[in-house]
Amino acid sequence: MSGQLLTLHDHVFELLPQKAIYWHDTQTLIVADIHLGKASHFRKNGLPIPMESGMDDLQQLDFLLKTYKPKRLLILGDLFHSEYNQEWEFFGALRRTYSEIEFHLVRGNHDILKEHHYSTYDIEVHAKVLKENNFIFSHDEIPLKERQFLFTGHIHPGFVLYGKGKQSITLPCFYKKKSTLIMPAFGWLTGLAHMHAEKNVDIFVVTEEAVWRL
Repeated sequence: MSGQLLTLHDHVFELLPQKAIYWHDTQTLIVADIHLGKASHFRKNGLPIPMESGMDDLQQLDFLLKTYKPKRLLILGDLFHSEYNQEWEFFGALRRTYSEIEFHLVRGNHDILKEHHYSTYDIEVHAKVLKENNFIFSHDEIPLKERQFLFTGHIHPGFVLYGKGKQSITLPCFYKKKSTLIMPAFGWLTGLAHMHAEKNVDIFVVTEEAVWRL
């Protein structure tokens, strides 16, 4: 598998095919919009969504934690999709497996669980933003000061690639504009917002095997 390296303020960030970022300088794994519990939430409301979708996301996260052995996992909002359901306990089992790793959550609009759910599994919750050096981590886009760089999620960016014969495919992407990088949704059970190629914008589309800079 092949990622893409970005150097920002002399720090190295690796964009991964698993729709995550590895911040080499601080040994931090960054993901956004996992939306765990979404399958159970939909099933409860009568939609026949396979439970395997949430388990696939946990297996992918387990793979990344096992492979990169980060000191910290940073989740940029929407860790869990809705009110408490059994998928939270599946996540808790994974959390216990990696008790030596710090888990941080920058709260998103879907993060509505009670505080004791997060404290039970030793997850440090940040209300809106996490600031570190000149880097800002947030679920939503926010105004920036000079020399600051923002990592964010929420939008679930995707990009349409066109082939011959009017064929097309929409792929998740990392979307970088000026001093902001919008991350793709980590969760499988999410839609994609169609992003557009513009001046001074870098688009990195994600396939199962690689991240490609357009």
